[in-house]
Amino acid sequence: MDYIYKLTIIAILLANINIISALGVNAPYWDNNPLKMYSGQTTEVIFPLVNSVDEKTTEASVSLIEGKEIAQIISGEKYIVKPGDTDKNIILKITIPSDSNSDSYKVKFSVLYTPQGGEGNVKLDVGYNVEFPIKIVSQEDASPSIILNTGNAENETPGNNNTIIIMIVVILLVILLIAIIWAVIKLRQNKNKSNE
Repeated sequence: MDYIYKLTIIAILLANINIISALGVNAPYWDNNPLKMYSGQTTEVIFPLVNSVDEKTTEASVSLIEGKEIAQIISGEKYIVKPGDTDKNIILKITIPSDSNSDSYKVKFSVLYTPQGGEGNVKLDVGYNVEFPIKIVSQEDASPSIILNTGNAENETPGNNNTIIIMIVVILLVILLIAIIWAVIKLRQNKNKSNE
């Protein structure tokens, strides 16, 4: 019975973990839509951070994981995104060497965020990665410079589906825990019946 009690406590804690946030990143490029640049080109790519109006203020930190030889974060690594904010942008400066022999590169950065405030919930840092390829092309075929319309939290791109994936994983974990608790209870009931 002590085992069932502990499992129940774990299930309740999991249900109260506040790791779902509406903070997202609008990504202008992804696997099927690479950034096209030519050798010797320098450009800045803007990734707006968006937070829905019914979410808490969120602290976000950004770090470059892959592509450090050609990319750098020039907008800073720490951000405070308030409810409804659409004016906080991650800006990457990308420079392709003029003597580049590569026909492609990959840039990847992580966004780690923590919702602020709220009582009774366990707060966890949640992170996800944004990555996109860069294809080296002729100057005529290069992507035009982009300044994104920051819009709102509903303007999502494929790079922003991580929030949904996290939510599904948490729900599946809670369902799995409940199933384990139910199986243990049934097993004990059957064992008690056989002992009578």
